[in-house]
This record gives sequence, C-alpha cells and structure tokens, in this order.
Amino acid sequence: MGSILSASLRPLVTVLAVCIFFISTIANVSADASKKQAAGAHQNADGGWSYVYTLPSNSQWLYPDKSWLPQYYVKSYPDLATTIKTFTNQSLSRDGIAGGRVSSVTPQADGTILMVISGSDSKQLANFATMHQGFMSSTHAVQGLNGTQLCQSTQGCWDPHPGKEPWSFFLPFGLPLSQQKAVSFLNYPPDDSLTDVDYLKNFTMYRWSAVLESVGISDPYLYETIVDARPIAAPGSGQSNYMPDINTYFNKPNSQYYYVTPMIELLTNTPANVSSNSLPVIVLGTPSRDAWAEVIGQSQVNVLDVGTTTLPGASKPTAWVAGNHPDVTTYQCCPGDPNSNCGGSYDLVQDETIDLQVACIIQALGADPAADPTTVKAACAQAWAVNPSPANKATICVRAKQDYDFTTDGQCKTQAEAEAFCNYYNNNACPTGVYSCNVPKSKK
Repeated sequence: MGSILSASLRPLVTVLAVCIFFISTIANVSADASKKQAAGAHQNADGGWSYVYTLPSNSQWLYPDKSWLPQYYVKSYPDLATTIKTFTNQSLSRDGIAGGRVSSVTPQADGTILMVISGSDSKQLANFATMHQGFMSSTHAVQGLNGTQLCQSTQGCWDPHPGKEPWSFFLPFGLPLSQQKAVSFLNYPPDDSLTDVDYLKNFTMYRWSAVLESVGISDPYLYETIVDARPIAAPGSGQSNYMPDINTYFNKPNSQYYYVTPMIELLTNTPANVSSNSLPVIVLGTPSRDAWAEVIGQSQVNVLDVGTTTLPGASKPTAWVAGNHPDVTTYQCCPGDPNSNCGGSYDLVQDETIDLQVACIIQALGADPAADPTTVKAACAQAWAVNPSPANKATICVRAKQDYDFTTDGQCKTQAEAEAFCNYYNNNACPTGVYSCNVPKSKK
C-alpha cells in the first residue's frame, strides 16, 4: 500500500516542487528589483556604481515641458523623461563625474521621478544626487517658479514688450552641480539656450568660455555653474529693461519668492568643497552687480570690485569678484573706426584687459576659495594690466581682434587670423588707422 501511494503521489510532488521553485524564483527576482530601486548606491556587476534617487512630483513644472511651455519652444521638448535625461547627462559630463551617465529616468504614478545615474565613483554619484535634489527642492527651484508665477499674474509684469521669442521660465539646468570651482551670477538666460536645450549654447557664454580659457582655465564649465537674477529665458538683447524686479519676484526674504540668495548659497556649498570658505562667486553685468549689491548689503558694486561676504543662511564666507557683462566687447571697436556700427564704443582693449583680470581672479579663487580677494586682484592686475608678460600681451591682442565688433572688418574670424595680425603689429590690437583684420603681405 505504501509503495503504491508513493508512486501515485510522485507526479503531484514533482508539480509542487516546480511550483515552489518558480514562486521562490519570482520572489527573488522581485527582491532584486526592489533592491535596485532602493535609494542610494548599488555596485554593478562590472564593478561600477549606480545611484538611485527621486526628484519631486512637481518636476514637470520645473523642467521645460510641453504641458506649459510657450508654443515657440515646444518642439524642443517632446517628453519630460527625455528632457530630464538630456539635462542631467549634460550636468554629469560638465561636472566631470567619472564615467557619469543617466541609466534611466522613470516617471512614477505619484508624479515623482525615479532617477538612476551610473559612474565609476560612488561618492561622486552620491554628491551629485544630493545637489540635484537640493536644487529641485521647495526652498530653491520652486521659489524661482513661484516668482515667475507671481510676475505672470501681475498686471504689466510678464513679457511687456513681446517679440518673436516669448519669455519662458527656465532654470539653469545642464550645468555642474557638485564639482564646480565657482558660481557665476548673471541676469537672465538668452532664449537660444532654451530653444537648443543647452544653457551654455549662446553667444554670451561662448565668448566668456574663450576668455576663461585665455587665462589658462582648461575646463571653463567648472566656472559656469550659473544662477540668474531672473530665471526667465528671453531674447538676448533689448529685454533687460523689462525684466521683473529681482527683490519683489526672485529674492524676497521670508517669502515663497526667495530664490537667488538660497540658490547661490546651495551651489557654493558642495559636498566636495573642503575649504573653510564656500566656492567663490563671479558677478557679471550691471543688472547682476546691482542685484549682488542688494544681496550683500552694499550701496554699489563696480567692475573689478572684490570682497568677501557671508550670505544669509550660510556657515562659510564667500569670496567674490565683479566684472562686465560676458559679451561687453560685442560692439566695441578700435578708436577712430569709422564703421557706424561701432556706435562710439572704442574701449575694446580696455574692456578686454578688464575681462582677463576678472577671469584671472576667479581662477585663483576657484583654486583656493580662502585666498584673500584683494591680494589676488593685485596679482592679476600686475599680470594683465600693469606689467603683462609678452605672452599675456599677445593674448590680449588676439582676444581683442577676435572679440572686435562682429559687424565690422576689424574682427578676425579665426584665432589664426588674429595671431597673424598681432604678430605683424607687435601685439598692438589697435594700430593707428588700421580698422580691418588684414595683414599686408610685406612690411614697407
């Protein structure tokens, strides 16, 4: 009887065993999947790392999205996940995160965004995730959105002088978040950057990157983590006078419109910075200098001013330097140039020299955030204005010829042409009566 029963039960036992195996396998797979989705660092089979974190449920309203963008920009932003992946990959790359890339961007049912980033250094990934989440928080990015919405609901505030390119809310996405050397304070992003899905893809930042490189900065991106006084994409010229008041809409303490100071404080205090000072700030352009004066409690901030301040809410002091707008030379010419487009703006070499000093100062403060800004300024003035070396004289000349008013014959279209001109004229960018980039075939 026992042997017959065993034989009859054998198929059932086999089926049960198979079922148990599959149930166990499914449970293990589910456990693995759950583990992969858990927040934090996870080592991959190849020895690299992934880091999992979540962005807030209002990300759709913080990132450019077709659900609210003006129609002019919608074609650049087909879906939210693609937008977030594009900008985050830009940030990881410009931040210098080793092997950094976005593995996945997954919108969740509750509106949050599940992020998985990968790279070879788990600490770098963790620092980046921390800063990304801080950037998107209710006390930072959301405050910029609040100020924008306040302006949009206020009579006469939003886009009062409309043109082809409409105004649009636009935060500084795609920039270094965790390994930058400095923070740049500017006025507002040109609409080109929003159209092209790249915050740095505009004439202003192309020119400024070239200036930074000219003083020996090998990676300008690390000095181009930007906070704009107005997080509003608008045409690159003719709109500054129409921009909303910063103190009312974007930097009002103890309100939901307190964006600028907290964002600068966040981005100058990265986990990677071990200095006794925060990262330095470079303030570029008249509107930004005026706004910075309000932030630090000074009556005025001028070009080439430097100082140290402790921002509200900060635990570390912040060194800073102020300069011209990054493309101040756009319409500058040599003295006497008869081209009507010069408009009487003949400070080309002077402004070039100022810009190179400012770039020199932020380079030194980026290398040592605790350095004395006044001492650094004196050294940079000596190097670029008082007693420049032959190499620096050549750099001033080449930059001036490349930055000459682009509508005139005085601009050299390539660095090779500028170098040839400066070599011929002994690094004098403005020889008397010469208003082109042409070099005579032979000296007379």
